[in-house]
Formats: sequence, structure tokens, C-alpha cells
Amino acid sequence: MLPTDARILKALRQSGHALAVPDLALAAGIPPGELARRVEELRGAGYEIALVPHAGYRLGAGPDRLIADDLRARLEGAALAREIVVFEETGSTNDVAARLARGGAAEGVAVFAERQTAGRGRLGRRWESAAHKGLWFSLLLRPRISVAEWSRLTTWAAVGVARGLEAVSGGAAKAAIKWPNDVYLAGRKSVGILIESAADPVAPYAIAGIGINVNHQPDDFPEGIVATSLREAIGTGDPLDRMAVAATVLRELTALYPVLHDDFPALLAEAEARSLLVGRWVEVRTPMGLMRGMAEGLEPDGGLRLRREEGRLERLSGGEVSVLQW
Repeated sequence: MLPTDARILKALRQSGHALAVPDLALAAGIPPGELARRVEELRGAGYEIALVPHAGYRLGAGPDRLIADDLRARLEGAALAREIVVFEETGSTNDVAARLARGGAAEGVAVFAERQTAGRGRLGRRWESAAHKGLWFSLLLRPRISVAEWSRLTTWAAVGVARGLEAVSGGAAKAAIKWPNDVYLAGRKSVGILIESAADPVAPYAIAGIGINVNHQPDDFPEGIVATSLREAIGTGDPLDRMAVAATVLRELTALYPVLHDDFPALLAEAEARSLLVGRWVEVRTPMGLMRGMAEGLEPDGGLRLRREEGRLERLSGGEVSVLQW
């Protein structure tokens, strides 16, 4: 069952207009006197909740910060967000999720942070996690597919996030995937994905770390970083509701999760259709050295199929890719 505050927020949001005090108290499962106290606490947390004479409570704008109860209200029934934890600041949400996994936590914990002090991307690169600008979160997964197939998780995460961002934008922003783990908006990076796993023979787990630039403006990015945000790609002047973005993305990821097992080729086909690389000449830095060639498509496991300059076909499971202007 949702916490009391989550039930209040859910009822007000679903109503869309003023909700009579008795009806709201019934939806929250508390007496009217207790409801008044809870509403005051929510106001203190930054929610605009007006008491309209002869009508009841009406929800206005919410605070520009992540609140676990509000996320739970928006995500009731989403299996990948069965439990939600929000930190004002932590080192890395992936590390927190991994500790929970090693402690026996079940699948479906979502760990958010307003700011990460040790956020990271692939190859140990630092991920800039500007406070109250984006979404930095990790999902604890225990996939019901063989560990050998866990490479599918990056494809699943990229497609799910791409779908979520397009849904939030109402079609104003088109999301593309730069293999293996980035999502681009308007030709620039907006999302980074880092999948980490532990093939424990008793209780294996995977962590899907996702960083989304939501409300960044051009001056918010460190010098030398070529990136964009969802807000910039949509072209809206007002900041986006980050909790609404989080809920939409998590619902898309939850809906697609069974496809990992049931119909991965369909997921792969969408990733290929969204690819920034397929059909283009690219340069790939791999542990085997530098390779150049034509990106022909994606492999059944989500890897990249590369036709090298001399004609040899390579099947790559990872690497750093640059598009060549030939």
C-alpha cells in the first residue's frame, strides 16, 4: 500500500480539480482532522495545495525536488519502482543499489540522488551530476534471463529511455541511440547509461545506472562538454517537472522489461532504427585497437556489426565510437 502522503497526492492529481475533504480523506484512508495536518506538511514541503471554499483541496505546482512519496504516487504498480529511495547527495546511486543488492534486496528498487559526488559513466569516466537539474538514478534488477544474455540490458535501457523522453516531449523531441549506451536529442548527448552486474551464483544482480539531462541550460555544462537537455531540445522556456519525466521514463522501462525475455528481436529492431551509427562510417576504439569501417547494424545480442575498410566483418561488444565525416 502507498504511504499516506502518496495517497493524498495521487488522489489530488487524478482528480484534476478540487476534491471534497471527505472524499480526499477517504482516498487517503485517514480522518479529516489528520488530513488537514498532512496537507499542512505537504505545503511545508513545497506543494501548492489550496482549500477552495465549498469545493475542497486542489493541487497546484509542486516543489522542484525529488520526493519519494510523490514518485511512488505516480508509479504505483510499476514493478521496477516497487521501492524508491531519494538522496539529496550521495557518491554514486549505482554503488548504493549494489549495496542493497548484496544485502538481499529484491528486484525493483529505484535509487535517486539530487546530486552525485562520484557519478561515473563507462570506462570510469566522471559523470557530471548537477544538483536539481537532471535525473540521476539506478535500478536494481535481477533479470530472469541467463547471465550470458545480460548484455541485452543496455539495449533495453536505451530504447526505454528514448521512448520516455519522446513521450514527455509530446513528439517535439526525437531520441536517437548512439551505440552502445547513449541517447541523443537534437544531435547531442542527453542521456548516459551504465550497466554493472555481479554474476553471483546464488543471487546475481544487475544495476542500470541512468543519467538524464532534464533542465540544463547551455551554460550549465562544463567547458568542453557537448551535450543538451530535454528542456533545450523541446524548446520550452519553463523548467520541466522532473518527477513527471522520471515517472514517464520508468513506466516505459517497466513496460519493456518483459520484452528482454519474450521478444528481444523486436527491441533490437527499434534500437537499430533509432541508431545514429547504422549506415555511417565510424571509428571504434576497442581493446583490440582502433577499427574503422561501416556500421552495418546490430547483432542479435546487441553488439555492433562493423564492416571494416578492407571488407572484413567485425562483431563488437563494446567500444568508443566516433562518426567519420568521409
